[in-house]
Amino acid sequence: MSNLYETLQSVQGGRLPSGNELIDDHRPSSLSSQTCHNHLPIPRFHENSELLALAQNIAARLPNPDQNVIQFISSQAGEGTSTLIREFALTVAQHSSKPVLLVEADSQQPSQAHAFSLQAKPPLDYALKEGNPLNGVISQIEQSNMFLATLSPYFFRSLPERSFSHSTDMWKAARSQFSLILIDSAPVNVSADSLALCKSVNGVILVVAAQQTRSAIVQNVKNQILAREGHILGIVYTKKKFHIPKSIYNFL
Repeated sequence: MSNLYETLQSVQGGRLPSGNELIDDHRPSSLSSQTCHNHLPIPRFHENSELLALAQNIAARLPNPDQNVIQFISSQAGEGTSTLIREFALTVAQHSSKPVLLVEADSQQPSQAHAFSLQAKPPLDYALKEGNPLNGVISQIEQSNMFLATLSPYFFRSLPERSFSHSTDMWKAARSQFSLILIDSAPVNVSADSLALCKSVNGVILVVAAQQTRSAIVQNVKNQILAREGHILGIVYTKKKFHIPKSIYNFL
């Protein structure tokens, strides 16, 4: 049974949503109907249908369906952010003909390279800073449309000193090669570096462990993101426990 609760809930207003305020958006998705039949041997904890619904909701909230940089962030460790974004990246890559880049931005507790049994390559920011090709800093996940890269701790320390005319220009080289860039950020209570990225991305997804993380903590993280001019696309609840069969729960 999936532990991903709903798909996306709005937090753009002044309060956090209640459980019955699920956004139901029927605008077209940017995903191609073509399915890639690469089935990578990675344990899956979320259902494809839910992940595809999440992708559709995210696409509906962005003006341009391509070349978006989306940051996934949580308030504290253990909320399932890395697992969720990894499976989300795999699902999007398998259902699209366009390449997807997953960026490991948690330098203190990196997990993505280990999950795919890959050797770490030089950090992505080395290439971004010098405007060099990305070939030497990205790893393809088998024969799929998914690629992996990392950011070094030095990247976050140098953010205030960067002289980009627009904050999103730092991703220019990556945008030219990937239709979607997903950033796996460290939890806010582990590293404040994650908040420094909010302004440079197209949207932020706040990951919350259902029935575990207090609303006051989530509200505080939301306020910090908005204070840094981050564009919050919504909340994804993970680890929802269904006390009755999910098939019945959906009709309630």
